[in-house]
Amino acid sequence: MKRVPWVALATLLTALGLRVAALLEPVSGLLPGCAFKRLTGVACATCGLTRCVMAIGRWDWREAFHWHPAAAGALALLPIVAAWDLRRAWRGDPYPELPDSRAARLSVWAILAAMWALQVARGI
Repeated sequence: MKRVPWVALATLLTALGLRVAALLEPVSGLLPGCAFKRLTGVACATCGLTRCVMAIGRWDWREAFHWHPAAAGALALLPIVAAWDLRRAWRGDPYPELPDSRAARLSVWAILAAMWALQVARGI
């Protein structure tokens, strides 16, 4: 059975999307903004994500890390994950099972809570 490198293909599409986002930056002022922040006056955990994506599309990683460090870090790791996926597909190995542990779920929630606290503290 042929193994398809889905993660590597998704990485390629992500790179294309980042480039398109950079090209659309001149019209980004037409975006409505964060509804949660508009309603509550407090930044949400994803505030700054659009500006982060546009900065990465311009290859401005410093600005991207300023706007959303977690997203910029995850996007910086994508080439490594894509290389792993291509190797996995080349060897014919199946995808490993996703971790089903409480620690893994709690760590994701902790990262999300930390990002939210950072965005609120910075007033983004």
